[in-house]
Amino acid sequence: MIITITVNPSVDRLYSVKRFQPGKLNRVETIKKMVGGKGINAARVASILGTLTYASGFLGGENGEFVLHSAKQEQFVSDFIQVDGETRNCYTIIEKNGNKTEINETGFLITPKNMYVLRSRLHALLNTTDVSSISINGSLATGMPTNSYVDLIKFIHAIDSKIKIILDTSGNSLKDVVSSSQFPDFIKPNEHELAEILDKPVTTDPLTLMKNINNSSLKDIPNIFVSLGENGGFVKHYSQFYTVKIPKIHAVNTEGSGDATVGGILNALDKDSSFNEVMKSAMAAGTANAMETKTGYIHTQNFKNIKKQIQINEILATV
Repeated sequence: MIITITVNPSVDRLYSVKRFQPGKLNRVETIKKMVGGKGINAARVASILGTLTYASGFLGGENGEFVLHSAKQEQFVSDFIQVDGETRNCYTIIEKNGNKTEINETGFLITPKNMYVLRSRLHALLNTTDVSSISINGSLATGMPTNSYVDLIKFIHAIDSKIKIILDTSGNSLKDVVSSSQFPDFIKPNEHELAEILDKPVTTDPLTLMKNINNSSLKDIPNIFVSLGENGGFVKHYSQFYTVKIPKIHAVNTEGSGDATVGGILNALDKDSSFNEVMKSAMAAGTANAMETKTGYIHTQNFKNIKKQIQINEILATV
C-alpha cells in the first residue's frame, strides 16, 4: 500500500476566456470546478494503475465537503482530517492563445494540534499496515513552519526506515529539506524549481544539469526526477544519471502531469519494480495525463502504449 499526504489541498476553478483583460469585464466561455492538490492527483493516478492507495491531509469548510464528496467516486481510500477554516480556492484563467493566469489562495491555518493528529494517524497506520512508500505533496498550509516537511520525514523514518519517501514541493519547504539531514528518497522538481534550488539559470541540457547537481547539496539526494515537459525527463539515481525520451503526443492539458508522475513512481515502487521500470512508469503516467482534459487522470491503455515507447539512456560523460 502507498500513502499520499496533502496538507494544503484546493478546489480548482478553471475559467476559459477569449482574452483576459485586467481591470475590465471578462466574459467566461467555459467553467470547470475540480478537486486540486498534488497528493490527491497522485493518489488518483496510482489507484487507477491498481495500487492500493490511502490519501490523507487536511480539509475544511464547504470546499472540504466538495473534496470529500468527489473522493467517494475515486478508487483510493480517503482519510482526511477536518480542521477549522475553509479549504482554499485556486483560480486559473486560460486564454485562447494559451496564456494562463493563476490566482491561488493561501488556505486555512494548520495548528500544532492538527499536525499531532496527522502524525498519530500515520503512526497507527504504519504500525498495522504494510506501506511501501509515502509521498508528501504540495505547498505548506498557513501556520506551518518551513521545516515542517523535515520533521515529517524524520517522523516517518523513525517508525520505518525502509519506507520510500517522495517529496513533491518547491520553494522554502524544499530548500529546508535539501539543507537538512532528513533526505527523502525522491524529489521531483521541474526545470524551473530545480534552477531555483540550485540558484542557477534554467536549463534542460543534461550535462549541465548533471554538473549543477553534482556540485550542490542535491548530490546526496538518492533519486531526482526532473520533469522537462515535451523534452521528457532527466533522472539522477545515486551516482548515475539518465535522460528519458517520451513519444510525441497530442497534449490536451498538461496540468497535473507532475502529480501523475509521482503516481507512476508510487505504483512502480509498490510493485518492487526495477529502477528502469520506475523511470518508465513515472514518465508514462505524466505523459498520459497530458492527453486528458481532467487534471491528474490517465487512461491505462494510453499509459501502457506510452510506456512501451519510452527510451532511457544513461549519461556516461564525466563532469
